[in-house]
Amino acid sequence: MYVNGVITAKKTVNFKKLIRPLKTTTLLILLLIAYFSVMKYDAYKTEQHQTLAIIANPQVNDIYFLDFRLLSDKLRPTEKYRIAKVVDITGDIVTLLYGGFFYQRQHAAINSIQYGQLSYKDYFEPKRYDISHHTIKNMHSNQAIYLAKRPIRNKLYGNLVGPEKTRVLINPLIYGTKENSKGEAFLKEKFSETNLETAFKLFHSSANFGYVNGQVNLAKMYINGLYVEKDLALALYWLKQASLQSYKPAILKYGIVCKQVNSCNVIDFYQELTSAGVKVKVRKLDFELSQ
Repeated sequence: MYVNGVITAKKTVNFKKLIRPLKTTTLLILLLIAYFSVMKYDAYKTEQHQTLAIIANPQVNDIYFLDFRLLSDKLRPTEKYRIAKVVDITGDIVTLLYGGFFYQRQHAAINSIQYGQLSYKDYFEPKRYDISHHTIKNMHSNQAIYLAKRPIRNKLYGNLVGPEKTRVLINPLIYGTKENSKGEAFLKEKFSETNLETAFKLFHSSANFGYVNGQVNLAKMYINGLYVEKDLALALYWLKQASLQSYKPAILKYGIVCKQVNSCNVIDFYQELTSAGVKVKVRKLDFELSQ
C-alpha cells in the first residue's frame, strides 16, 4: 500500500484464527453444561429410587418432604413445603408428626435441616397423625410426598432430626430387661433361620416378668405376624399390661390397634387406665372421661 510516498505492508486480519479458539471455548462450555446436567439428572433419579424404597418400607425417624398445597387449600401464598417425621409404625399404620414451619421453596426445607432446626425441642407439632401405609404410598404417587430421606444414627445432612436423646441406662437387675435386650438383638439378626422364634420366646419371657419394653415388643410380633399368626387381641392384651404401668408408647399403640378391632372400645380403655391411677393425656377427643 502506498501512503504519503511510503510503501507500507498491508495488514490483514485472519478471522479464522480468531474464531477457532472461540469455537473451542464454546464447545468446552457446552460439554461442561451437558456433563453437569447429566450428573444432576443421575443424582435426581438416584434420589427418587431411594425415596421409593423408603416409602415402600417405612422406619421410625424417616423424614418426608411434603408439598402441602396438594394436601390443603388453606395455606398462605408463602406456605407450600413442609417436613414430616415418622415417629411410630404399628402394623399398617404410620404415625407422623408435622413440622411447625412452612417453606416457600424446596431448598429452604432442606436448609432447615442443615441449619439444625429439627433438633429444636418444639420444631415438630405435638399432634400425631395415624395414616395407613396405603395412603402414604398414594401421597408419594400424587407428589404430595416428593422426597423421603432416612437418617443415619438420627442424623441427616450432618444434623440431628430430633432433640438429643437422653441415654437411658438399662438396669440389668430389673426382671425382664436381659431377656428383652437379647430378643431385640435376635430380631435384628438377618442370617439366622431361628432368629424370630428365639426373639419371640425371649420377648414372651420378658413380658411375663412384667417388663414394659418386652410387653410392647411381644405385642408388635402379634401385630405384624412375625413367627406367630397375626393376633390383634393378644397384641391388645400385652399393650394394656404395659399401659397400666403408665408406659406412653404402649398407650398410643393400643389406641391405634383398638380402632382395627370391632370389639375394642378405646373409651373403656382410657377409663380403665384412669381408674387404675394412670394419668392419661388425651388430645381433642370427642368424649370426656368420667371422674
